[in-house]
Amino acid sequence: MKVAVFWSGGKDSCLACQRAMAQGYDVAALVTFILDSRPSLCHPLSIMSLQSEALGIAHTSLKLREPYREAYRDSISHLMKTDGIQGVVTGDIWIEDHRRWMEDVCRGLGIEIIMPLWKENTHDLLDALISSRFRPVFTCVKEPWFAADWLGREFNRECIESLKRLHERFGIDVCGENGEYHTMVLDGPIFKRSIRIEDFTPERKDSIFFLIPHHVSLQTKGD
Repeated sequence: MKVAVFWSGGKDSCLACQRAMAQGYDVAALVTFILDSRPSLCHPLSIMSLQSEALGIAHTSLKLREPYREAYRDSISHLMKTDGIQGVVTGDIWIEDHRRWMEDVCRGLGIEIIMPLWKENTHDLLDALISSRFRPVFTCVKEPWFAADWLGREFNRECIESLKRLHERFGIDVCGENGEYHTMVLDGPIFKRSIRIEDFTPERKDSIFFLIPHHVSLQTKGD
């Protein structure tokens, strides 16, 4: 079955993409929705472009305006007609509103919804991420749980222990499902090349710190 992955470039969409591939789905497209022509500061399009090259999978950015439900349905219908997409893959884990939204948006379109991470234990997911050798970095974090020095930090086992302590102290979701933080993946088992952020600027907007990347490049694996 030919599928499109709803793509943020973060750890969850990458892990969902890998699992969809392992389950035999033909991942034909990475699709990023941009609301009201405002790209996400948490998920830089410049990095997504290089992820597409590194993965060898086409990336499409679709701009949506209100009413969003109809705009999503039109975009999915377009993917089905022009690219032959039969299913959509998401990295959602446990938030029921997200699942209900997807079911509502896709209702009656004749397209399958695939959620490879759904209801999996969040600690197990983080372990699978590291064991699979994905290499995410933090590109957006929120106060009061995080400070700007988390930006650009590589997501590793030491980091996971820090997230567990923040969960115990403040109740945050260790996978950041409530938007506590966001990541972008620079390498992994499904990447043919790796990505390097050679320089970046930390910025702040209200209680959110985010990373503005500079001089992002593709590298041969192992460089």
